[in-house]
Amino acid sequence: LPIFTRLLSTSDYGIANLYATYVSIFAIVLSLDLDASVTRAKFDFKEDYNNYLSSVLFLSVISFAVFSSVILIFRDFFSNILGLESILIYFLLIHSFASYVHNFVFAKFRVEYNYKKISILQIITSIGGVALAIILITQVFTNKRYYGQIIGKALPTIVLGFILMFYVFIKGKKEINIEYWKYALALSVPIIFHNLAGIINAQFDRILINAYMGSSETGIYSFAYNIGMIITVLNGSFNQAWVPWFYEKNQNLEYENIRRRAKNYRDVFSLIYIAILFLSPEIIKVMSEKSYWEGLSIVPFIFMGYYLNFMYVFEVNIEFYEKKTRLIATGTILSAAINVVLNIIYIPKYGYVAAAITTAISYFFLFVFHYIITHYILKIKLFELKFHLISLLYVGLSTIAFIILQDYLILRIGILILVGIYLYRKYKKVFLNK
Repeated sequence: LPIFTRLLSTSDYGIANLYATYVSIFAIVLSLDLDASVTRAKFDFKEDYNNYLSSVLFLSVISFAVFSSVILIFRDFFSNILGLESILIYFLLIHSFASYVHNFVFAKFRVEYNYKKISILQIITSIGGVALAIILITQVFTNKRYYGQIIGKALPTIVLGFILMFYVFIKGKKEINIEYWKYALALSVPIIFHNLAGIINAQFDRILINAYMGSSETGIYSFAYNIGMIITVLNGSFNQAWVPWFYEKNQNLEYENIRRRAKNYRDVFSLIYIAILFLSPEIIKVMSEKSYWEGLSIVPFIFMGYYLNFMYVFEVNIEFYEKKTRLIATGTILSAAINVVLNIIYIPKYGYVAAAITTAISYFFLFVFHYIITHYILKIKLFELKFHLISLLYVGLSTIAFIILQDYLILRIGILILVGIYLYRKYKKVFLNK
């Protein structure tokens, strides 16, 4: 962030982030989102897991080839719709599929507890992508600098994606298995709508801001959201570690153990969340130049949305375990519909401030819908209402305190120290592994 916000104008930054939004969407659609079945299949195909993976990934390749052919035939149409030059459409297709392969293989590594491989590969692609992007921005694409960021960050992902694809094929050595394909499609196709709705919740507002206000405002809004992405990265990382453990303990009926650890998990995550929120004004000023600082006003609402997303994850993991992917899609689509309606009404009137608030509202409904699904449709009450009310108390009080004290750094640090001491005393035995 501190590099690219100084190398790119707010307009260039906005275009690059819009491209990243399209990568997320195309990665889901081109592949039929078949990576959604990888974790659950580990428990259903224990003895033939590598063959399952190679067969399903081959199905993804077929899907990618079909969709890409259609898009390339009508590339001028898609170029106009997406607002991207033709060369970026080519990059978008390859980059999206490579990104999907990353997700596919990393899901395999996670369920096998191979976190070191994930960390090493992600660090290599991240550092390589940033270094290459800097070179391209400063030496090659001096007029259209967003090209430098897009291509520079895409190339290492693409190269590694193809390496990982061949790794899966070599390990599995089975490309066609109709039983595996039926299993994967049954789980994954409904998740396409769930994940697309999730992207709408997270990023549809950027598309509208770009349409109504321009790429510069999109850049400011995207930057503020990328500060909040620190929370999403933590949430995603914690959840990726939590899910395999949760599946294992749920399978062994260790419900009390799950509840006890969930409380520890929530409280520690909440402390980290509050710390980043309280220090966000300083983070923003370090991470960018003044042209981006307008985004300070929407930070508390962005962070609130991300915390509500953290809350929903507890319930949706139950639905994934129970293979209720259609219900998962239903809950997420409903919240995305609320997001779309609110954004269409309020963004033209109030700009990106409205976008941040409406996104937080839609994330609240995302949690509510999935809570209703698990408690009243599936009748699984693993996490009681009190558990979630405490979470709402954390996010509500921290947001109010931040809004009041955002101009008083010393007071914010003082509150952080007090909260840290309280949680340390509460979980001292856990921290000391006693």
